[in-house]
Amino acid sequence: MSRSFSRRSLLLGGLGLTTAAMAGCAAPSERGIADIAVFAGSLPETTPTGVGVHAMVDYLNDSGADFEASAFFDTALGDASTMINGLQEGTIDVGISGSSYFSGLVPELQAFELPFIFEDLERARAVTGPGAARDHIVDLFESTRVVGLSIWENGMRQLTNNVRAIHTPEDLQGIRIRTLPSPIQQAAWSAMGGLPQSIDAAELYTALQQGTVQAQENPLAEIEFRAFYEVQDHLSMTSHVYTPFMMGVSRRTWDRITDEQRTVLQEAAEVGRSAQLEANDIAEEEARGVLEEHGVQIVDDPDREAFRKLGVTVWDQFTDSYGQQLLDIIESM
Repeated sequence: MSRSFSRRSLLLGGLGLTTAAMAGCAAPSERGIADIAVFAGSLPETTPTGVGVHAMVDYLNDSGADFEASAFFDTALGDASTMINGLQEGTIDVGISGSSYFSGLVPELQAFELPFIFEDLERARAVTGPGAARDHIVDLFESTRVVGLSIWENGMRQLTNNVRAIHTPEDLQGIRIRTLPSPIQQAAWSAMGGLPQSIDAAELYTALQQGTVQAQENPLAEIEFRAFYEVQDHLSMTSHVYTPFMMGVSRRTWDRITDEQRTVLQEAAEVGRSAQLEANDIAEEEARGVLEEHGVQIVDDPDREAFRKLGVTVWDQFTDSYGQQLLDIIESM
């Protein structure tokens, strides 16, 4: 997101990417110092996640708990899939990426991305923050070689298109929409009247430009960063899906640090999360302003209840495979 978030460079406070190369997981030096690499996968440094990672690294280094932490971004240590493998093998210490990359380890993470499971952003953040739902996910990671550390966010996804203003599911009828490559997401958009297609994110702008698809859905900051306002005339604030970012630590790293350092690492992850959410709010607000400046017509009050009634009909695809327990926990919070 360097094109848009670079205008918010003040949030980085002059922090720069550490250029030292990391080879292998955390290991105490002769002085007992634990070297920790915090890797943001394919995410650039100039995103809200970059702000959060730097806040986390600073907390570790200033904690007095014998950490020497470094931040890495934008595929510096490999792409997101490589990161997941590295966490399992112990060649990467701490990694953060879209929860879909971690769902191969803990499929139940997909519950957080069910259509309309959260009524708003505040609720989504409360559920994915410290509490019963996140504790349940952390417990599920116990059977893997990765320790669940924290849940950050990409944000609420909104709907854009170049056909007409969308207020209701009827307005979506027959519109070709690029969706997340998930059977549940595609089934949801079919239920809501769209014609879903799976297209790689790198190819989406061209697909919209050429009319292969007419609509897409992403958080506002992503819509602005990818300049979709050049090929999309309408935005509907549907807030239909919340996209979390999962943070994990290699179990090999976790086993090599002290109990005190584990506590500090958990604290640092929450400090980073708070910084990332704050930066994300700023990025979303600024992104909306850019879209308005480029003439995108915004529907602030689409009939979310009408969309929700159709979207939730696909939840059973999740519960049939992974049960009801996590959904019950979310509902009880």
